[in-house]
Amino acid sequence: MPEFSPASSLTTRYPSSPLYCSCFGDSSNCPTSRASSMGSKFSSFRLRVRGRKRLTMFSPKSKTPKHLADGHTRQRGASRKGDASESDGDFDKAAALELIKAHDSEVDRRRSGVETSRLGAENGSLGLPLDLDATGAEKRVPVPSKEEYDELRKHVFAVEQELSFDARCRSRASDLEMDVDAIIRKIREKDDREIYASQPKRRGYQGQMHERFAGDHFLSNVDIINKTDLFEIASKMPKGAHLHIHFNACLPPNVLLGIATGMDRMFVSSTLPLIHKAGDEDEYENFDKCEIQFSIMNQKRLDKKIGNLFSADYIRGHMMKFSDFRRQFPSHYTRAAVDEWLLHKLMFEERETHHPFQTASGAWEKFNGRTRMMKGLFNYETAYREYTKLCLADFVRDNIQYAEIRPNFMQTNQLYTDDGEGMINNEGIMKIIISAVEEFQKEVAEKGQFFGGLKVIYCTPRSMDQENVKKALKECIEFKKRWPQWIAGFDLVGEEAKGHPIKEFVPELLEFKRQCAAQNLDIPFLFHCGETLDMGTDTDGNLVDALLLGSKRIGHGFALAKHPYVMQQMKAKGICLELCPISNEILGLTPRVGGHAMYQLLANNVHCTVSSDNGALFRSSLSHDFYQVMVGKADMGLFGWKQLAMWSIDHACLNEEEREIMRYEWNQQWNEFLKWVKTTYGDLIKDVAKI
Repeated sequence: MPEFSPASSLTTRYPSSPLYCSCFGDSSNCPTSRASSMGSKFSSFRLRVRGRKRLTMFSPKSKTPKHLADGHTRQRGASRKGDASESDGDFDKAAALELIKAHDSEVDRRRSGVETSRLGAENGSLGLPLDLDATGAEKRVPVPSKEEYDELRKHVFAVEQELSFDARCRSRASDLEMDVDAIIRKIREKDDREIYASQPKRRGYQGQMHERFAGDHFLSNVDIINKTDLFEIASKMPKGAHLHIHFNACLPPNVLLGIATGMDRMFVSSTLPLIHKAGDEDEYENFDKCEIQFSIMNQKRLDKKIGNLFSADYIRGHMMKFSDFRRQFPSHYTRAAVDEWLLHKLMFEERETHHPFQTASGAWEKFNGRTRMMKGLFNYETAYREYTKLCLADFVRDNIQYAEIRPNFMQTNQLYTDDGEGMINNEGIMKIIISAVEEFQKEVAEKGQFFGGLKVIYCTPRSMDQENVKKALKECIEFKKRWPQWIAGFDLVGEEAKGHPIKEFVPELLEFKRQCAAQNLDIPFLFHCGETLDMGTDTDGNLVDALLLGSKRIGHGFALAKHPYVMQQMKAKGICLELCPISNEILGLTPRVGGHAMYQLLANNVHCTVSSDNGALFRSSLSHDFYQVMVGKADMGLFGWKQLAMWSIDHACLNEEEREIMRYEWNQQWNEFLKWVKTTYGDLIKDVAKI
């Protein structure tokens, strides 16, 4: 493996520029070229990109695309008195023409020799000019007839379709795929007509009545979604690789609650005493506000920490045996059974997610409390082993062919033995996962089924300090050397706005890349970043650092559409986004899936995959996310799903032999899926040929 270079991470398959030379090359005029530390070069370059101070980028010898040079000239021109508006408009038009030419060239390339229609004006633009004077005397052009206008309009739509992210899949489609695509479009209409339209309207502000529709708030629709034919089809569809799933939130919470019920050493604590305030306006306020945590405890750890959660004298954090808690609960809370109440504490609900006062920060506060609650249900040996097996079975049930899971690894990780006496370290956690997967693979093979297995993305919290992140990076290398086929990459996880930005760990991350190169280890970065609405902060600045550090994939990347230069660089590098649409909606980035940034990103042909993130907390599965992706865009069909699934295999951390096996198996299952759809729903379209 070659020595890592931030310069090479930007310039591969992209025109060279004095910007890169001035920061990383041999330019004698560049101060950073004389710096002794690669870290200082990296920081200097990062500031240049963030500050957009690209003066050297536009020299006469620069190979920078003209539309970028125009943008720079626009900045200079705007400083001249009297001509700012005029020059801005001219430069914007010139930049638009360059992009039009680029799109036309792309269409020509895709058509592979088919003659391009000559429907535009001489300068490449379509339609009437916008800069005619009042009489049109100096720039008179013929006004098109209605027929000519319709032809121009048809041409624009045709070009947009040819540039769409799913165009290749559509152009290469088999007859069977064309039929299934038509069926799916009919299914969408049928679901809207028979399922959503039949639901009672909901009463809103001042009595306004609201119809139900696909693409509304996920948490308000989830029970309806589960009844639709489109969701059944989404469930059956082979999804390829699931690349963004946090391992402690893969399965419905009732699975872990069921295991915990049978554990003798399981204890529970609360942040508030669970007391009934008779006569108060909200008599069960503490039950609503409290945060519950679970833990396996031995007697030594319990000393002086025993308490009764239902006592007014209860001290925060003191433990009560879970079996006792379950037995006493009905006497103190009458609105729901104990399991129903616990599930309510673990999963998001529509009213809290979409309350008028709710914010992304507030949603994260609730999310973090729920992950702490899940941690205690997950952090002992029996639960971890059983959960891993059930998770693998659920992947197969949801028609996932391969997965890359994200467990958290820390020096203070707490995975207990069932009696609470012993501790299992990170190495032990890896052994549990590997053992469970190998056992499951044998069982699947014996049944004649296929599951391509999983790999582990080594994750550590971004809230850690530099020293602990350094230790985590060291352990990641050790794990990769010990289990080379199991470690997929490295990530920093946790709330992006509250944790440290990536830039604070640049020295440690660069050193990690050097060590990997020296030892011929391939451990790509797979960073969470751009999971934010912020602009101009360190939070959305993580996208720049992920780019410069050569991240193979980006977790979420919601903010990327707001950074066109970074987006084009990521496209040039082949960096893929791990979309998590339901997660982004529930955590406050968009109120409904139709407003998700993914449609802008896909329109720009940014490679993306679909993932569920923390499905256990969101009442969702990967099938639900694929469903949401489709209903959020009126013209999305089979080919959008297909491209997203294919990209998931293309961008998975697989060697070429593994990837070819995955592609072959996915294609086999894809063809079976198509036949199933046509057999089951073929009567929805006319003249469907028999299989």
